[in-house]
Amino acid sequence: MDLRIVFYGYPEIGLSRSGSAIITQTGLSDMRDITFTRAGGELSPDGRLMAYDNCRIPNRGIYLAGPGGNKARKLLAVNNQNCVNLRWSPDSTKLSYVSDADHSLHIFDIARRRDKAVPNTQLAGWHWWSPAGDRIVYSRRASAGSGNLLYITDLLGKSRQLTFARDFAPCKSEDDLIDTRMPAWSPHGDKIAFTQCGALFVISPDAEGFRQLTARERAASPDILSFAAADNPRWTPDGKWIVFSDGIAFVGAPVALKKISADGATVVEIGQLPYGGGSFSIAPVKK
Repeated sequence: MDLRIVFYGYPEIGLSRSGSAIITQTGLSDMRDITFTRAGGELSPDGRLMAYDNCRIPNRGIYLAGPGGNKARKLLAVNNQNCVNLRWSPDSTKLSYVSDADHSLHIFDIARRRDKAVPNTQLAGWHWWSPAGDRIVYSRRASAGSGNLLYITDLLGKSRQLTFARDFAPCKSEDDLIDTRMPAWSPHGDKIAFTQCGALFVISPDAEGFRQLTARERAASPDILSFAAADNPRWTPDGKWIVFSDGIAFVGAPVALKKISADGATVVEIGQLPYGGGSFSIAPVKK
């Protein structure tokens, strides 16, 4: 199955740029620039739409368009300091994001044009919906100056902690804090991928099956792949692979796009994105 990827990065310091490409069995093709947003976008699960923050004043807001930016329409005005990271519900009827107004997760019903905060999700960050659409896993700072840990909430705000500081070594690159973040729920619902200190981990929603798949430095176990710095993990729609970008990227330099099998046994380089430093989204190519 060919996949579309929408990504962004930093060709120059302080300058972000968006692009798209097609992931095929042999690598990346049809590489092109995106001009209507500088922070990429989030493709709907079926690949037919893209939601994005245009990050521009005036007319700042969350927009909906085709994957190429056609038929764009504004859904919601936002006043976040930074560009908004969006996530789709599995049925493509809702969008979630973190609002600067209350620093909580918000869910926007597209058809009803209704925006609601999820209670008890203050200081939330990166997040992902469960395949059933009834829960969201999210990273959260317990307080200002603390690291990120993962939590799972239902849509009414009943949360529980998923990862714990005792299970990880602090990140030197994050002021010696724990930094479990960038969660991505597998399409089968049985695993959640996430990163910590540039390493890729998986865990079940019930906190079982905790396992490290890659290590940014030399791995302590032969079952862990060394020197694969993982950033922004995304599951392929069939749940067989986790796609990630190599976290070691320099401004203006290409970044490697890779995939690792769900069992952690095989890693394959897909190709090179022209610039790194930002996140990406993948979805099936619209037929």
